[in-house]
Amino acid sequence: MALFRGRVGEEAAAYAAASLPRLIRIARNLTRDDEDAEDLVQDTLVKVMTHWERVSASEGPDAYVRKVMVNTFVSGKRLKSSTEVVSHELVTAERYAVGADFVQGQADHDELWAALATLTRTQRAVLVLRYYEDLPDAQIAEILDLSPVNVRVTAHRALAALRVAPTIRETTDAR
Repeated sequence: MALFRGRVGEEAAAYAAASLPRLIRIARNLTRDDEDAEDLVQDTLVKVMTHWERVSASEGPDAYVRKVMVNTFVSGKRLKSSTEVVSHELVTAERYAVGADFVQGQADHDELWAALATLTRTQRAVLVLRYYEDLPDAQIAEILDLSPVNVRVTAHRALAALRVAPTIRETTDAR
């Protein structure tokens, strides 16, 4: 393939191979669906690989690629938002204690992701970048082309929506 010839192509291919697990993890947190996550990563890599010289010249390729991925997700051009379904297959045993605690943790996890699926793409992207990627508001603002204040407002509104979501409210009332 002409895209991966020469030094620039080798550098781009090496970056893609090394970054793939991290990119898939971010995409899964955004989409909550394995197939959509793979599509999102593929779309992102196609976009950045065709402009690798510009990407590698930026301050940090990771930040550039993450920004392209999040903006691709938020725009929803490739993903089928009308048929997007929340997937609960990504839960791992390491997150929860074994036994009854694991079962309760699984139920809490399922309810949380069902509630997250009700948020807008931008709200979900802000929460994923803030809580899963542990990025500061200024960096999230840069990725999403928002002001830091808008990031905080979006996060606040997303968390407020989650607090009043029926599945979350019922769980907290039962305890």
